[in-house]
Amino acid sequence: MLPIVLVLLDGLGDRAHDVLGGRTAGEAAATPNLDAFAARGSCGLLYAVGPGRAPSSEVAHWAMLGYRPDEFPGRAVFEALGRGQEVNDEDVFAYAALRPAERREDGWWLTGRPDPERDTEEAAELVARCDGIEIDGFRFSLDEVWRGEAVLRIAGGADDRVTDTDAFFRDRHPVLRPRPLVPEATQTARACEEWSRQVMQRLEGERFNVITLKWFGRPRHVPTFRERHGLAGSFAAESAFLRGLGRSVGLEPIEAKLDL
Repeated sequence: MLPIVLVLLDGLGDRAHDVLGGRTAGEAAATPNLDAFAARGSCGLLYAVGPGRAPSSEVAHWAMLGYRPDEFPGRAVFEALGRGQEVNDEDVFAYAALRPAERREDGWWLTGRPDPERDTEEAAELVARCDGIEIDGFRFSLDEVWRGEAVLRIAGGADDRVTDTDAFFRDRHPVLRPRPLVPEATQTARACEEWSRQVMQRLEGERFNVITLKWFGRPRHVPTFRERHGLAGSFAAESAFLRGLGRSVGLEPIEAKLDL
């Protein structure tokens, strides 16, 4: 059997520009290697979650590998797996980010993020200071990965159906309050809110004084890629998230920088 290579150009979508003669940057660029792939392969259109809907990158990749939204474990699980961390379906995972914030009349507002060149050691120390907090029977453990960003593991029977506290912008946006998506997640959401308050107490007076949370999830039992499609394979990816996505369905990750 000939090998099959699936090339995913994440983030290539763009708008047409007058300076490019009404073309997008992708249309205007010189892409001889990609052109050769297209000429020799098969091209098509896939709606990851339906026409007219723009899914997040992780949900889109999950769908392109042939998996359903109800099987999706949450991106934080991919982030943990991609960095070689052990995961289990008894714990809930979230992605944590150390941030600076200022107090205003209507709450705490984000004002930036640590600089990877200057703030690495300080950020790691501050994240470590907030490790191991226990609230209402839940234990919050932080595993720092870089620049004050960490994988948060919540042990003790937590529910992953909780909204993000991260506003997904560098600054000029407030820190959000975690909310339960279902009644069963109310205790977890309240514990996450109290955890956020305790983190701010531990970081009071520091340049970076909050830790936001996003991408809650937990591992789910799904068929491997071979079991679902009858094919084995590898997954070449630069980011930890993509390596973890491949590993979660039994595709052996290959860490590589792709230059097309």
